[in-house]
Amino acid sequence: MRKRRPPRGLKRAAAALAGLMIASGCALLPREEEALAPPLVQPTEEVFDIVEARRGTIETVLRGGGVLTSSRSEPLFFRESGGRVLAVHVKQGDAVEAGQTVLELDVGNLELQIRMQRLNYERAQILFEQAVRNGLTGPDLRLHEIDLERERIALEELEDRLNRSRLVAPFDGVVTFVADIHPGETINAYQPLVTVSDPAQVQLTYVASSASELVGVHPGMEATVVYDGDAYRAEVVQSPSNAPTTTDLSEQERIARTLVLGFDSPPENARIGSSADFEIPLQRRESVIVIPRAGLRTYMGREYVQVAEGERRKDVDVEVGLTTSTEVEIVRGLEEGARVILNN
Repeated sequence: MRKRRPPRGLKRAAAALAGLMIASGCALLPREEEALAPPLVQPTEEVFDIVEARRGTIETVLRGGGVLTSSRSEPLFFRESGGRVLAVHVKQGDAVEAGQTVLELDVGNLELQIRMQRLNYERAQILFEQAVRNGLTGPDLRLHEIDLERERIALEELEDRLNRSRLVAPFDGVVTFVADIHPGETINAYQPLVTVSDPAQVQLTYVASSASELVGVHPGMEATVVYDGDAYRAEVVQSPSNAPTTTDLSEQERIARTLVLGFDSPPENARIGSSADFEIPLQRRESVIVIPRAGLRTYMGREYVQVAEGERRKDVDVEVGLTTSTEVEIVRGLEEGARVILNN
């Protein structure tokens, strides 16, 4: 059989369709994106925190909080060990009168012994007076005299023992300390058990954290004490420079950190043991170059500031004078009006 050839028109149509498909396939492929140009970065302008060096007044002040104490305080103690506490009659804050018993030891039947001995003394006294009236002389009268003296000495010894078993207030005042001791406990010689203080002779006592804090504080310096919202004039009456000496190392270390202020007119409502704030002007300089403390820089012992000159920084070495928590005196190296860059 003879094959039939496709019509010529059909070949042309197929060729056209193939070409169209190739063209459309190429159109479906993604186009390459053009490279973007890098964004333009604007350089950041450096901003300085600047202050001008100025002339002014700078003052150093010691500030702190102390405790109201009495300049007349007396600790009470026994001179012998071994006694047992019978009763503690006071507590801290109690008002006491001179001669009032504040603590006593157990003395057993000592008071009964004293009563009996007073009778013995009275009997010896009667016999002696009778012997005198009867006209006795010489050894007979002397024997009665010896008996009377013996009973007197015995009575005084018992009464002295009773007195030594009691602690009494030496003057009118307030109890500012009572040891943590209870009935039945044994006491030690010279152990402070009760302290009585005179509230009329009030002062302010401050114990610093270190002795260096009190450098430059001397007796006679003026101070201001704020107590219960009111201000009172005071002055330094004791500082490390005039503190009493002692061989006790711990006490010596405490005294070296202690400051005592006396009032011109103490507060009428002062309570011993309560707290009060104070301040003592130490040094004052006027018309000097002063900058904020944040403007001073240090590096390996070097002290300097940075000064702005146009858009530039310049390091300037300086000599520092008085320094407070917020300001610094510049003694040398900086002129008034200089633009000082503060630390960020």
